[in-house]
Amino acid sequence: MFFSLMLASFYSIFEVLLIGILGTIIIAGFRPSQQYMQVLSNLFLRITLPCLVFSNMVNFRTTEVAYWWVFPLLGVILFLTGGLVGYGYTIIDRSVKYRGIFTSSIAFHNSILLPLAFAPVLFGPEKLQKFLNLLFLYNLLTIPVFFTFGVWLINSSAGIKIRARNFFTPINMAVLLGLLFAITGWNATIPEWFLKPLMRFGSLSSPLSMLIVGGIILSSMAKISFEDLKEPVKIALLKSIVFPACACLFVYFTRPSAYTALFIIMGSVMPVGSVMAIVCPPQKEIQKTVAGGILLTSLASILTVPVFMGIYGALYEW
Repeated sequence: MFFSLMLASFYSIFEVLLIGILGTIIIAGFRPSQQYMQVLSNLFLRITLPCLVFSNMVNFRTTEVAYWWVFPLLGVILFLTGGLVGYGYTIIDRSVKYRGIFTSSIAFHNSILLPLAFAPVLFGPEKLQKFLNLLFLYNLLTIPVFFTFGVWLINSSAGIKIRARNFFTPINMAVLLGLLFAITGWNATIPEWFLKPLMRFGSLSSPLSMLIVGGIILSSMAKISFEDLKEPVKIALLKSIVFPACACLFVYFTRPSAYTALFIIMGSVMPVGSVMAIVCPPQKEIQKTVAGGILLTSLASILTVPVFMGIYGALYEW
């Protein structure tokens, strides 16, 4: 199972990054503009992804996965654990210049874009819908946590206040409404003429996520040079190797359920969250650190994701 899942993960992640980069080059050239990325991001976050979330969640059966409510908490726990790993390293290595940026780079991973992009390749039809539903639940609390605690950490300022609007995003509302319809049985009252267009719009989420990931990698390449990679290399080593290795050891000794273990290992090895590039302070040196972390961890994921997913396949029957 180790090699079969490892190879499947390698082909899926390589295909996603390759198609995303080539697609971005074709559409926007080697340097995708901020306006181009903003249009894609808005289309993804406000329309196609909420449509995909709702159309999948309305068919979610809570009996499929025991303790399904654990997954939203799991996303937050993984973020906090990554933050502790990053912060602990900054205490040991005093040469880290931007401790908030460094810590948040280890804590906040690409928890939805990349998994959503490679899921159709990695998971067969019988497992895909269940995985997507759990992925959406996993991300239910991560968005408000990032835009409150994460933004404060990145800006290293206690003046950032928690606002209610950070919780009422289109994605979160789609998860909550879909889950409500599924639990109450109201999903049976949704007409097919309404659900079908949502499913069609939602099907655009995977190719859009590929283009966004590809655009982020290309724009990161344009921002940094070899001299700017000192801290990003440390981020990549911790984020892509040390943290997922610790996650695998935890799974090995505790042996949680198969899907819980999957999200622990998969979440720990995902690249730095691309949304960090949007909210980081407008200082050139800081932006280069963030861009370098996103770039190196995204490129490293071509090898690290298959290896650690292969370890998952060796521990659990897949």
